Amino acid sequence: MRLYHTSESPYPVWMALFCFFSGILLGTVWVNRMGASLKEEITGLAPLYWSVHNVKSSVSAGEMALLAGRRFLAAGMIWLSGMTLFAVPGLCLAAAFTGFSLGFLISCMTVQAGIGGLALFLLSVFPQGIFFLPVGLILASWSLSSENRLHGAGFAVLLLLTAAGTAAELWINPLVMQGADMLLH
Repeated sequence: MRLYHTSESPYPVWMALFCFFSGILLGTVWVNRMGASLKEEITGLAPLYWSVHNVKSSVSAGEMALLAGRRFLAAGMIWLSGMTLFAVPGLCLAAAFTGFSLGFLISCMTVQAGIGGLALFLLSVFPQGIFFLPVGLILASWSLSSENRLHGAGFAVLLLLTAAGTAAELWINPLVMQGADMLLH
């Protein structure tokens, strides 16, 4: 029984939200506190990422396996931590990391493209975000649940969504980013 976590207590949800927004703030501050030379490197590297020449028409099986392994590992770690006493701290850690990553990305893209960086950020997480967002929200709700269940069939569906998101990230997102190249110029 978790003494700090009951289904009636709103504190774990607020703690996770606090960690998420703290992570966004920290990621933004991190980029803004970087020296001018690092900001110039970010500005110089971004066009390489978004350029038409960097978009590949085919992805190797190794690249697919590497990215899928990372995504499945992250989902599995959150799922497993949700069944332990580490559920709420693990969710807070995942929320802070996700917030930091988002804040860092948005800030870097804003350094590169000004206000257009927000549009670039949205394009950079489309369409895989459509698949990854429900996976994250469902895993978070399972972590905040007062009962520790395996959710075997549900987790299998989440793995399918993760695979679909990974495929979208590798094959559809480069085409979306190819169109985003216009925002940089």
